[in-house]
Amino acid sequence: MMRAAAFAGLIAVGMLTVAPSLRAVPLAPVLEPALVVGPTVTLTWNAVPDATTYRLEAGLAPGGVVLSQNVGGVTSVSMDAPLGTYYVRVYAVDATGESPASNEIVVNVVSLVAPPAAPVNLQSFMNGTTALFTWDQGSGGGAPDTMLLQAGSMPGGSDIGTFPVGNGVQAVVPNVPPGTYYVRVLASNGAGASAPSNEVQLLMPVGGACSAPPARSLNTLVFSTFVRFSWTPVPGASGYQLNFSETPGGPVTLTLPLGPQSAGYSVFNAPLGTYYGTVTAGFSCGTQATGPETVITIDGLPPPGRQRAPNPSGPTPPNYLPLPNRASVVEEVARQYPGDLRNSCKEHGGNNNFMFRVVERLRQEDTRWGLNWKRANVGDLSQDVITYNYGSDPDEGTYWVHVVDIIGGHCGNSPSASWQDQTVLFSTGARWTLIPYLDAGFTP
Repeated sequence: MMRAAAFAGLIAVGMLTVAPSLRAVPLAPVLEPALVVGPTVTLTWNAVPDATTYRLEAGLAPGGVVLSQNVGGVTSVSMDAPLGTYYVRVYAVDATGESPASNEIVVNVVSLVAPPAAPVNLQSFMNGTTALFTWDQGSGGGAPDTMLLQAGSMPGGSDIGTFPVGNGVQAVVPNVPPGTYYVRVLASNGAGASAPSNEVQLLMPVGGACSAPPARSLNTLVFSTFVRFSWTPVPGASGYQLNFSETPGGPVTLTLPLGPQSAGYSVFNAPLGTYYGTVTAGFSCGTQATGPETVITIDGLPPPGRQRAPNPSGPTPPNYLPLPNRASVVEEVARQYPGDLRNSCKEHGGNNNFMFRVVERLRQEDTRWGLNWKRANVGDLSQDVITYNYGSDPDEGTYWVHVVDIIGGHCGNSPSASWQDQTVLFSTGARWTLIPYLDAGFTP
């Protein structure tokens, strides 16, 4: 009895630490204020000794419960929540049981959209009295609806104003008065504006000036011997040049001058080999800038990771039909893009957008789907016929194709989605192609 009393006394004066096995339950965690960004709520709490997992509990009123979730051994979680006010607690769990509830915090979710991330890499250029600004979108956050150009007469200032400039990655400001300006760009959406980008100083002299336009990267898409070049246009550019050499940094062996409205260029039947290319943008005052060198390898093969689907099994034409029947894909695209279906017909413009969209969807399932050079006449592209390579030959140019007509009515004022076997009709030789699809900016 005396030993029991002495033991209790040692605990009371803090001279004895109780072993975990003698503790009834773990200690309660301490929950920190929540971080709320749009619909995303991040909760953080301290680690409790010997806890193996934690349980979150949330309600719509103090002490209420609409969510009870085991989150494992972590001390921070993020999750999306509907609009509303929530009362949140956390519990620690170990081998002895569950702790008392932590402190309860109030979480208010007021927007289902997160503010955008701050833009990065803001740059400024001058073309006469016109100021040009380019930037890159920041990573993370919500999608921006509007970009805001903010200018001040001193560093960090905004006394000149904040102006919406669309939703792209560049802005053109004409007729800028002489002076010194400090400029930033922000991204905005329904949840608010982002933090500002880096700040640039613009010195506009009397009469204007000309500085080098922003360098542009040359993007390439290579498919067999087809190459599609593209780049981001420079506002106010007087023209572009594509420059190619056969060695890294070597002498330019081919130059292609292009107009001021260009943002891409296609090469058909390019010779096999490795080339090094750049795009140069010119300004009306004559200055220009070249972006980083791009390596272009033309080997006649599909891009890595987009190899053709395996050889199909089954009978050959005229009885062969790719399975499963994909009429549902054509009908789905027609419902989604009725204007493209109508405009496929020559009576309404005769473009290829509907066919391109159907092929895009089909190629997500099987990369043997493509377009056709109508009756093997290269350049004679039908707006309503697609092909499937059922043979072992490479796709581009093969005659081993199954042919499907995807528009009924041919075409009339009310074209309809259809799935009609045309292999026998085209037995004189339709050829498989993907080049017009790639030339239109679609990917393999």
